[in-house]
Amino acid sequence: MVSFYKPEKKSSNNKPKVLKDIRIDSLDMQGNGVCRSQQPVLFVEGALAGETVNVRITHAQKQTARAITTKVVTPSDKRQQPFCEVYQQCGGCQLQHVDADSALTERQQAMSDYWTRQFGLQDLPWQPALTGPRPQYRRKARLAIDGRTPGAVKLGYRRQGSNAVVDIPDCPILVPSLQALIVPLKTLLNQHPNSRHLGHIQVLAGDNIAQISVKTSRDLSEAMHQDLAAFGEQHQCNVVLEDQHNKQHPLHHKATLVCHTEDNLQLTPAPEDFVQVNATVNQKMIAQAMAWLAPQPGEVIADWFAGLGNFALSLAQRGARVHAVEGVAAMVAKGQANAQAQGIDSIQWQHQDLSDPKVVEAALTADFDKVILDPSREGAQAVCEALARHPVSKVVYVSCNPSSFTRDLRLLLAAGYQVEKIGLVEMFPYTRHLEVMALLSFPRNVTVKAS
Repeated sequence: MVSFYKPEKKSSNNKPKVLKDIRIDSLDMQGNGVCRSQQPVLFVEGALAGETVNVRITHAQKQTARAITTKVVTPSDKRQQPFCEVYQQCGGCQLQHVDADSALTERQQAMSDYWTRQFGLQDLPWQPALTGPRPQYRRKARLAIDGRTPGAVKLGYRRQGSNAVVDIPDCPILVPSLQALIVPLKTLLNQHPNSRHLGHIQVLAGDNIAQISVKTSRDLSEAMHQDLAAFGEQHQCNVVLEDQHNKQHPLHHKATLVCHTEDNLQLTPAPEDFVQVNATVNQKMIAQAMAWLAPQPGEVIADWFAGLGNFALSLAQRGARVHAVEGVAAMVAKGQANAQAQGIDSIQWQHQDLSDPKVVEAALTADFDKVILDPSREGAQAVCEALARHPVSKVVYVSCNPSSFTRDLRLLLAAGYQVEKIGLVEMFPYTRHLEVMALLSFPRNVTVKAS
């Protein structure tokens, strides 16, 4: 990332420092306003490029300081009215105050500038960003519960910077089928004292049905079991209870939930399984990965950090032999069963720890033609170190963390890989979260240096 912050040391003067008429130069990768005319350089939450704002310093270091906007003196024409009534309290969205297209453009420029400074890369081959619905995009969410007050249960999200639950009347970023469940869910919870024993409720909208997973810390009453099952029947959704021992108990099962990755391919995630929250953008991401990687019949392609097979299914359908590795054993088993159920048998599934250099080194003896990486926020350092020693013709890297991606990109560029294409993936509109997809190729005339 552009910068990291540490809390400033406590001093005898606890009065927060306020600065007035600060001119914002640009946005950083997280969507914060940046003022470079101040020393230290200010990163201001809630401010936009071109604005004049008053700010309150929250953390300071020698070179940088962090602040929040207290007043917009001169607003940008890119500023917009947030569409959620609890935007200022809820920790779910941070960028509803800025036009989404403008935010993407400016954050892409911030990334480009950063990599130019880091690597000397000029004129990066940016491709159009992958975008989808705004709002009503999110098909999966975890709702927090505060049931300590009988008849006044809070259901929503954690308050920004706090564990307190912000009660929500609805959530405009959820897909409509999930929005419709919030009020009746809250009504049900308010009817049962057992609600104080609930940890959270996870909601997931498939392409055919919605699913609710209720996490509890104690046994619930039979009456609450019956009401949850009746809720599923009334609203035509699956309802699953996850007990204090993490065991799943279906209370109402309407149908197996399906999430399509392509028109004729699908995943069947359980409540605890990872699935991309933005269905439209995920399908565009898969299509772009297939276009960039161009899998050919008979090629051996590694899909590492494979999950349930989000990319592996599409690679195999195009004739490639796929080596799918995932670090969660249960997802490996489900991915394999799901692929076989769709008649796909050209995927070799393995449960391996791809952060272990020895594991990665051994896996690369398979002599892959191409590799696709979609790691968690920790990135793929061990994998990229190995790919630097044992290059393949093409690597598609999908990153949800620009910081770890920058670290890993440094390894691949130093080994001789070149960036052929790069583009933003807007999986989470109106948030600081931003993903990037890059295609790297290894020129045939480059000799790998001995390590």
